[in-house]
Amino acid sequence: MKRRACAAAIAAAGLLAGCAWFRPQAPAPFWQGRIAIKDPRDSENNMSASFELQGNASAGSLGLFNMLGLTLASMRWSEGFAELQSGGETHTYKSADAMVSASLGHSVPLSAVFGWLNGSNATVPGWEVDRSRFAERRLRARKTAAAESGTNQEGLELLLVWDAP
Repeated sequence: MKRRACAAAIAAAGLLAGCAWFRPQAPAPFWQGRIAIKDPRDSENNMSASFELQGNASAGSLGLFNMLGLTLASMRWSEGFAELQSGGETHTYKSADAMVSASLGHSVPLSAVFGWLNGSNATVPGWEVDRSRFAERRLRARKTAAAESGTNQEGLELLLVWDAP
C-alpha cells in the first residue's frame, strides 16, 4: 500500500512539474494606430499609414496599411534577421533598423520606439521626444542632428497615435 501511495505522489509531482514546464508565454506587446513621417526637406518623401506593431526590438513584426486597409509593407525580425515583404517582393536584412530604414526611407530608432510606446523616458542621441500628450496615446519625435552616416535628416518628425490596448 505504501508503494502505491509513494508511486502516486511521484506521479503527481511529475505531472505538476510538467505543467509548470509548459506554462503558456505571456502575449507579446501589441500596438495599432497611425504613423506619419514628415521630412521638411523633401515633402514628397513624407508618409502616413496605419500600423500594427508587435513584440520588441529583438523580435517582432510591423505591418503598414493604406487608408483602405491594404498592406503596404509587412516586416518581421529576430536577432540577426529581418524580412520585408512589399509590392510582391521579399527582401532580407541583417537588422530590423536597416529594414525599417529601407522601408520608410528614413532612419528611425526602432528600439527607442518600443520604449517610447511603453512610456519610457529614455533619450536617444539626435532625437527629441515630446511626451506631453502620452496620456492621449500621442507621441512626437523629432530628429535634431545629422546621422553618423552623414545623411542629414535634421527636422524629420515621427508621429505616432495608437489605440488603447
